[in-house]
Amino acid sequence: MKKISLAVVCAAMALMFASPRRSLPVPNSSRGALAFRVTFGEKRTGVKTYDGSVHTAGGRLLRLAPWRFFGADRIAGADSWKLEIKRGPIENQPGQPVLLAEGAVVPQNLVTAGILVTVEASTGSATFRTAGGTFTVPVAQLRYGRPLEFLDGDVRVERAPEVKQLSTEAGEQHDYPALAVTRSGGVWFAWQAYRDGGDHVYARAPNGALTRLTENRADVFRPSIAEDAQGRIHVVWCERSGEEWHLVERVFSGQWSERARVPDAGTPNFYQRLAASPGGRLHMVWVGHEAGESYLYTSSLEGDVWSRPMRAAGPGVWRPDAAVDARGTLHVAWDSYQNGNYDIFYRSIGAEGAAGKIEAVTTSPRFEAHASIAIDHEGRPWLAWDESGANWGKDWNHADVSRATTLYAGRAIQVAVRSEGRWMQSGEFSAAASERLRRYAQAPRLAADGAGRMWALFQMRTSADSTHDDGWATGGLWDLYLSSYENGEWRPAALVPNSTGRPEAPFEIAGARDRVWTAWAGDGRTYTGKGGNHERPTMVRYDVFAGEAAAAGDPGRARLSERVEPVLRPQAVHNRERQDIGRVRAYRTTTGGVEYRILRGDFHRHTEISYDGAGDGSVEDYYRYMIDAGGMDTGIIADHNMGGDMEYNWWRTEKSYDLFRIPGRFLPLFGYERSVRFPNGHRNVVFDHRGVRTLPVQQDENQGKVNSGRIVYPYLRQNRGICMEHSLATNQGTDYRDNDPNLEPLVEIYQGYHASYEYPAAPRAESDGNQLAMHGPFQPAGFWWNALARGLKLGVHASSDHISTHCSYAMIFTPSADRTAIVENMRRRHAYAATDNIILDFQAEDSSGARHLMGEAFSAGGHPRLRAHIAGTGRIAQVDLARNNQFVYNARPAAAEFDLDYYDQSSPPGENYYYVRVIQEDGNLAWSSPIWIAQR
Repeated sequence: MKKISLAVVCAAMALMFASPRRSLPVPNSSRGALAFRVTFGEKRTGVKTYDGSVHTAGGRLLRLAPWRFFGADRIAGADSWKLEIKRGPIENQPGQPVLLAEGAVVPQNLVTAGILVTVEASTGSATFRTAGGTFTVPVAQLRYGRPLEFLDGDVRVERAPEVKQLSTEAGEQHDYPALAVTRSGGVWFAWQAYRDGGDHVYARAPNGALTRLTENRADVFRPSIAEDAQGRIHVVWCERSGEEWHLVERVFSGQWSERARVPDAGTPNFYQRLAASPGGRLHMVWVGHEAGESYLYTSSLEGDVWSRPMRAAGPGVWRPDAAVDARGTLHVAWDSYQNGNYDIFYRSIGAEGAAGKIEAVTTSPRFEAHASIAIDHEGRPWLAWDESGANWGKDWNHADVSRATTLYAGRAIQVAVRSEGRWMQSGEFSAAASERLRRYAQAPRLAADGAGRMWALFQMRTSADSTHDDGWATGGLWDLYLSSYENGEWRPAALVPNSTGRPEAPFEIAGARDRVWTAWAGDGRTYTGKGGNHERPTMVRYDVFAGEAAAAGDPGRARLSERVEPVLRPQAVHNRERQDIGRVRAYRTTTGGVEYRILRGDFHRHTEISYDGAGDGSVEDYYRYMIDAGGMDTGIIADHNMGGDMEYNWWRTEKSYDLFRIPGRFLPLFGYERSVRFPNGHRNVVFDHRGVRTLPVQQDENQGKVNSGRIVYPYLRQNRGICMEHSLATNQGTDYRDNDPNLEPLVEIYQGYHASYEYPAAPRAESDGNQLAMHGPFQPAGFWWNALARGLKLGVHASSDHISTHCSYAMIFTPSADRTAIVENMRRRHAYAATDNIILDFQAEDSSGARHLMGEAFSAGGHPRLRAHIAGTGRIAQVDLARNNQFVYNARPAAAEFDLDYYDQSSPPGENYYYVRVIQEDGNLAWSSPIWIAQR
C-alpha cells in the first residue's frame, strides 16, 4: 500500500471543501418513462386549429411540453393544450430561399408545431382528441426510426429520447459536456461552466454526486472523460496558463487526485479525446501546435503515467476522434487542410504501438470535416463526417457567386465502413433526415450499443426566420437528431428534446449494454414566430442535458457497397495563392528608421453569435477560414455586440481570441461590431487586450437623436480602442457627423458582401442607378470622398461582413506581430485595402529625403514626391494617383509589378492628401490610405 503524506491528506480535505459534491437525481429514469413527439400540420394545407387533450390507457401521463408554440399557443392543463397551426417567419425548406432587401417583409410560411409527451413506459395507448380530429397512438409499439401518421398524414408521431437536465446551478452557463459509460454500466459526465469571468470543470458520478474539479476559475476548453483499465475515471481538459494552453487532468479512484498537467506538445493544445478499449486500455488524441502548424498527437496511459506524446499526423490537423477495438488497436480519424481543402484522414495504431500508414478517406475538392469514428461488433471502424461544396471559403461576392462555396452554404453527412482493407458505403445517410431539414445536416457522432446497432447523433438547422438566396439567414435554430442503422439503412431520425443550441455545439454519444447515452448543451432558445430583430440575443441560458435511447430486436447486418467519390471538377482558383501569401508575409519596407511588414486581416466577419449570422457558420468555421482557407494573420469576430450584449457570448468570443492565438501563424485581436443605423453608422470596435465588455446601443442613438461620438469615443479612449465605420453609403453607414482621428482612424472602403464606398460609380461601387439590395437604402453621404473633402483623416481597409469570403483584405503595416503594435499602427492609418493578396507600399518623400508611410500627416517645404511599389497577383491594368479627390496621374503597366514615382510640381498651397488605387486586369483592386502633406 502506498503511503500518503499528511500534506496530501490536508490538501485533499481542503479541495473537498473548495469543491463540494452535491447529490443530484440520477438521469436514468426512462426505463419507467417513454417520450414521443406529436407534430400537427404536417401537410401544411392552411391555418388550422389543433386544440386538444390526451388520455392514456394502461399507464399515466407524466408531462406535456410545447414544441414550436408561439402567439396564443399554450399548455392549458395537465393533459390539454391550445394550438393553432399558423404562419410565421420561417425558412421554406425544401424550396429555394428568396432574395430579400433589408427591411423587406419576411415571407410567412406555415409553421408545423406540436407537443412532447412523456408517459409511463407501461402505457399501452394514448388517445388524442383535437379540433382537427381524434386518433389513438399505440404507445407500446412506438419504435425509433418508425414514425406513425394519423389524420391522413397531417399528424406525425415519433419516439423521442427521455431527457434529464444535469446542470442545476442557475448562476452559471453550463457547456461542453462529455460522457463515459463504464464497463459496469455506470454513466459519468463532465462539463465546464462559466460565471464571473472564468470557467469551472464539473464531474458527475453515476449516483448523481457532483464534484467541482477546479479550485479557481480559469479559461477552460472542452473536458473529456473516460474509464481506465483499473476502473479509475479520468477527466482531462485544456486550460490557459499565461499565453499557453495545456492539458490538465484529475483522476477519480474513490477520491479525486490533485490536478496534474498531462505531457503535451507546443501551444495551443486542444480538441483532446479520450478513448478506452473494451478492456480499459486508455488512449488520448489531441491537436498540438509547433512552429505555427497543427499536428495530431497521441498518448497512452501506462500504469499511472501518460506516455510521451507521439506526433501521428500533420500539418493542418483539426478535430481528431478515436476508438479502440477489442484487439487493442487504436483507430484515429481527423480532418486536415494539408491539400488545400478539408479532407478526412484515418490511421490505426496497433496495441504494441506500431502505426499503420495514413489513409486519405476522402480526396475530393469538397469541404469534408468533423470526423467521428466508432467500432462495430465485427471490429470494423465506422467513420462519419459532414461535407459541403468545393472551393470552400474561396472567392465569393455578389458579382461572382459561381466559383466558391461560402462557409455555411449547406452540410450533408456521409458514413463509411472499413471492411477488408477498403472503405465501403453503408447506405445513404440522407434517409435519416427529413426532406424539409436536409439542407443542413452536420457534425455527426457515432456509437454502437451492446446489441451491435450503430447510432448517429447529429445536428440540423431546424428553422431560420429568413434566408436569402445567397445563404445569408437570420434567427437560426439548431437541434439534435438521433438515428440508428438497421437492416442496411439509416432510419428516420428522432428529434432530441431540449437540444436547441448553436451550430456545432458540443454533444456526445456513447454505447452501453442495451442502449446509447447522449449529452449536450442547450442554449434555451425556442422558436418565437417574430423574426426581424437583428439584435435579439442568440442564447437564453446554457444547460447540460442527458438522454438515452434503446431499440429492441436484431439490427441486422450492414449492407456495404463499393464507395466511389463523385467526380467533381470545380473551377481552379488561386493556383499561386501560397506563393502570393508568402510574398506578402516576406515583404519589408523601411520609413523613419523603422522596418515594417504587412499583416493580412479581416475585421468584419460574423458567426452564429449574431442573430443575423445563421448563414455564416460557427466560431470554429471562422477560425478554419481565417487560418486555412483565407490564410489570414489577424482579425476579429465582428458579431453584433457579441450576440446582443450577452455576457456568455462575450466570454466565448473573448476566450476564442486567446485559444486560437497560434504563435507564428495567427494572432486575433479583440473586438466586435457595434451596430447603429444611419446617420451614426455601424462600427467595428478593436482592442489590443482582453476584458472590455460590449457597449450597449440605446434607442436614441439608434434613431440618430444622439450622436454616437459622445457615447463611443470616451469608451474607446478609456480602453485604448479604435473603431472603424463600414457599409458607408447604406442605411448602416454614416454622414460623418463624428470623427476623432485618434479613435476612428480607418473606414471599410470595400466590403465583399456589398460594394466599394470610394465614390459613386467607382469600381465596384454603387451609384444612383446601380444599387445592391443588401444593406438598406442608398445613402450617398457616406462615400469616403465626402469625408476626405471635409478634411477628415480616414485611412482604409477592406473586410467581408456576412457570407463573402476571400476577397476582402485589411492589410496592416506594422513593425511587429503583437497585438499592441497592430492596433497602434491601425491607429496611425498604416493600412490599405485589397480584394486579393496585392502588395501596395505607398510613401511620400519630403524635401529632406525622409519618407513617410501611408496614413501619415506631415508638413514639408516644396513639392512632394510620391512613390509606390505595387506587386499584383495578376497583370496590373491601371494605377491611379488621386490628389484631393481628383486623379492627377495614371499609368497602365500591363505587368504584374509596377513602381510609381511621381513628383507633384503642381501641388497647391495648404494641406493636400494623396492616395493610390490599383486595378488589375482580372478586376481585383487595392486602395492605399492617404498621405496628408501640409505644404509650407
